[in-house]
Amino acid sequence: MATSQVDAVTELQNAFQALTKNWILALPTAVVSLLEGIFGVLLLATALGGALGAGALGAMHPGAALGMLAASGIWFALGIVVLVLLSLLANAIVVGAAEHVWHGQPPDLSGGVSKALARIPTLLALFGIAFVLGCVCLVLMVALGLGALLALLLAFFFMYAMPAIIVGNQGAVDALRTSYHLVRANIGPSITAFIGIIVVLALGRIVTVLFSHIPVVNIIVHFLVGGLTTAYAALVAVRFYDILRSPLSQTTAVPVTPSI
Repeated sequence: MATSQVDAVTELQNAFQALTKNWILALPTAVVSLLEGIFGVLLLATALGGALGAGALGAMHPGAALGMLAASGIWFALGIVVLVLLSLLANAIVVGAAEHVWHGQPPDLSGGVSKALARIPTLLALFGIAFVLGCVCLVLMVALGLGALLALLLAFFFMYAMPAIIVGNQGAVDALRTSYHLVRANIGPSITAFIGIIVVLALGRIVTVLFSHIPVVNIIVHFLVGGLTTAYAALVAVRFYDILRSPLSQTTAVPVTPSI
């Protein structure tokens, strides 16, 4: 592939401009981020309540105390799974809606929703694969201390899987294969894109942690910062996917300001 025409840094800047001028793109991921913030608050309250309840029951009814702790763990796991699935769906909506933006048109959020809903079975398959790989990384982290490095490499090589599913209309396995080949053939631009995504997500996480101890404000920060940073990551992924799979036919689109 001819990657010499790809100005990766400029494309990262274009993604930022596209998001600031078309902020509605961040709405799906912002809603999920809001739910994550609320879930975190409820989780803390549930953990404290469960610990106090188990402590009170422990002396007289140890079986009931263990049952209470087990039930709390099950609800926690279910909550995490639901949030991950909603996050996948929200990212898919952003990817689908962003296609119009990169062609100089207003974002098509309704079209993004339709594309994402139509690909739910494939997104579930992607979640299943990611779950298995996550378990492998966890085992390696415990056994050899290599899990974090492997997770980072997998995230890098599979960064274009979501665009391949939503834009390329591929299955989960084919999308992962396409992403791997795109990254291998375009290491330089892909590294720049990946670093840009990681830096923005890390900064967003730092901001949310800083405000996490302030009631109400922490929820608002989750909604705004979490939504914008996650949407930015999705925009970068779909932009580089479009460019790198057909570099000679792509032109840099100027993000438009939607009419309100």
